Amino acid sequence: MLLLPQQPMPVQNNDTFNWNATAFFESLTKRNKFAQSKHFTFCRVSGLDGFEEALAKMQTKTAFVCVSDISQGFTDINNTPHTRRVKTVFLAMRHAIDNMGAREQCMNTMRELFRQFMTVLILEQTRLQEHSIYIDPRISFQEIDRYFFSGCACAYFQIAVDTFTDLQFNENEWNE
Repeated sequence: MLLLPQQPMPVQNNDTFNWNATAFFESLTKRNKFAQSKHFTFCRVSGLDGFEEALAKMQTKTAFVCVSDISQGFTDINNTPHTRRVKTVFLAMRHAIDNMGAREQCMNTMRELFRQFMTVLILEQTRLQEHSIYIDPRISFQEIDRYFFSGCACAYFQIAVDTFTDLQFNENEWNE
């Protein structure tokens, strides 16, 4: 269970500091030597349907990091109110059709890219905590079934991010 601090940082003028997962992973994809050596291309998608569409349209590319611009989440109103958003990052690498050895090599590459991304996310987690943003330390990594997209190894990981939510009642927001 993620523990939130007793006293969240005060927020000025109802503005909050938001973490832009899309920009973060776009930057990682462009700056990571391993990702560049394996020719990973970054793109934004809208959920799994958008991910499939991105793969179909990018016939000239071989590897992808795709961040979904939608998120799942909830607001917890107990004790320290906070909102949780879950962001999904898809990884994919093309390989020869029906070549399970090549598919396994692609999976190993995506596992290593995930590991390298997590080394930076640990540092980012510390920075975000200064703004009352908390990354759940349990980051799921799922490999997608071989029949999902022919000739392409696919996986995804999800990051749950909690932010303080001011749920103090404000009469000015309501009519009588």
